[in-house]
Amino acid sequence: MNYKFENFNVELVNPIIENVTPTFTVGDEFVQVSATLNANGNKLFGVFLGSMDNTDNWSDDEVMDFAVKQLETFKV
Repeated sequence: MNYKFENFNVELVNPIIENVTPTFTVGDEFVQVSATLNANGNKLFGVFLGSMDNTDNWSDDEVMDFAVKQLETFKV
């Protein structure tokens, strides 16, 4: 499967999530979710996947689930 991100001039082929980074400030409405993807012959790409709701008790599992679902939105 191929995926397209605006910040890259190439399509990413069969990307695998290597790392997910949630970024937020206490009191912010959203958590910014970025990921490092391994694709195109073992190359790493840093991408922004989107913003999820910043609830009082979100977990690492919820961040990973969000990242996996968001990745699918970049499929071409």
